[in-house]
Amino acid sequence: MNDIIFIISKDCLSKEALPVYGNKYWKTPNIDALAKKGCVFSNYYAAGGSTWMAISSMMSGKYPYEFKSRKTYEQVVPNEHKSLFDIFQEKGYETHIIWDIEWEDESEKYCSVFGDRSKTVSRSPVISQNCGSHANISDEHNKRDDEKAAQTMEEIKAAVDSIDFSKKQFVYMHLPHVLLVRRCYMDDMDLFDEVVGYIREKVSDESIYLTTDHGHMNLHKGITGYGFDVYEPVINIPLITPRINGCETYDGLISAVDFCEILLNGTLPDREYVLCDTAYYAQPQRKLAVVGKRYKYIFNREDSSEELYDILWDKEENYNILRESYYEKNRGSNVFVDELYFYPYKNEALKEYEKLKKIKNDIWVEPSSFENFYYRFRRKV
Repeated sequence: MNDIIFIISKDCLSKEALPVYGNKYWKTPNIDALAKKGCVFSNYYAAGGSTWMAISSMMSGKYPYEFKSRKTYEQVVPNEHKSLFDIFQEKGYETHIIWDIEWEDESEKYCSVFGDRSKTVSRSPVISQNCGSHANISDEHNKRDDEKAAQTMEEIKAAVDSIDFSKKQFVYMHLPHVLLVRRCYMDDMDLFDEVVGYIREKVSDESIYLTTDHGHMNLHKGITGYGFDVYEPVINIPLITPRINGCETYDGLISAVDFCEILLNGTLPDREYVLCDTAYYAQPQRKLAVVGKRYKYIFNREDSSEELYDILWDKEENYNILRESYYEKNRGSNVFVDELYFYPYKNEALKEYEKLKKIKNDIWVEPSSFENFYYRFRRKV
């Protein structure tokens, strides 16, 4: 194992933002160089659709449902499972976190998988641009400011420079949705690549792991953000690692809960299915996705509705195979999907539906009557 492990994570980073995954606009020479020398994962899935759930799983190797103490997305029990921070602290590494001050304030309340925090040095510059659902509509509309953006870069570089890379170091850098001061999601890919380039000057490419906590919908399916859905733009996320067993690209089905094994042991799992949650078991808005190699099953706790998609045939998840009819507003009538939409694999899909639903049933926990009433009431107030 390398004496330097540097994880670069950018919050809300969708695959469609990166040229290595097909973006045609941005030029990201440093990220491209990491990809060319390393291993690019095609089917790597977040375990949670929002930041703290996703980070909890990535750092611990446990799905959200395996955190037995967590009823909701707040006031979590510290260090319920051993994390990468614990492991590297035990191995004699110094441990570091670099992120915006907002996350430093929230991390123990919502996540707390960072080992002994007295042994971890946190650096929390103000580098985040509020935007979208994290900004008020009354705020001044975001505009690019390259001069201030240069200041943001200096803040990040100063945080990196404060680490002594002559020692054994484990560094987790988690950059914000949008770096200060850029306009919107994806508008800072050039700055992100510059950050990656600066880190490449400090440590070897064999030390760098590049990923995200989750993606975002970016108006796919008419949805603006993330956190409340488990569709592909949110949960099928980037991962670029150093070369593993000579593998340049890897198409096996992998969850973020496998990140620990990938980093520590250089393993390349290939799962039959992966899971992604939007909430913990007591929260009424919970949605759970069970993703197989071809089919994805989604259960919506709010109304007990189900969705099934063939993510090879229908990559944008437009056709819910379980839905029989739609109301056609222009004609004022219901129409049967089977009479309109050509899909030749329905029998096969329904067999897979039974398998994926059983997986959901095996791990699903319903809240008690009191928890159900209490957390629904809290949500309303």
